[in-house]
Amino acid sequence: MKTLFVGMILLTVPGMVCAADIEASSVLLRGVDKITGRTQMSEVDIGSKNQFGALVISAEKCLKRPPEETPENAAFLKISEVGLNGAETVVFNGWMFSSNPALSAMEHPVYDIWVVDCIAPQTPPAWEVNAEKITLPSIPQQAVDIETLPALNEGASWPQPDFMD
Repeated sequence: MKTLFVGMILLTVPGMVCAADIEASSVLLRGVDKITGRTQMSEVDIGSKNQFGALVISAEKCLKRPPEETPENAAFLKISEVGLNGAETVVFNGWMFSSNPALSAMEHPVYDIWVVDCIAPQTPPAWEVNAEKITLPSIPQQAVDIETLPALNEGASWPQPDFMD
């Protein structure tokens, strides 16, 4: 009877609430040429194309988890290889994940591409957005006469406290 009661309670409790993914404006990729060993970091804006060797990389979408959740970046990429005749052949079309690149990897004899990060547009903090609504307390200004301060560069010294004797 207890297990039935516990099971009914678990069914009525709503599932975990997760924050929505952040849609990024560009994706940061790392490419490796396996023949030469050359690596290159490249930022590709969403909706645009970038070239790495004979590959043309097009980023369609990039999603980043919020900072309070487990780090994960997922990018939907279309990668084509340009042949000697100029024709493009699609070698990868799908999602790539930064936390597990082998889950959905591009299989190519010469090149490897990995998702490193999704770069979201910077949003200003709320206090900057609503800056006209902020009222700061008034701070009394004390007048300081520069002439009365000792000039250290002229050999004057500051008075020493009593405990320094």
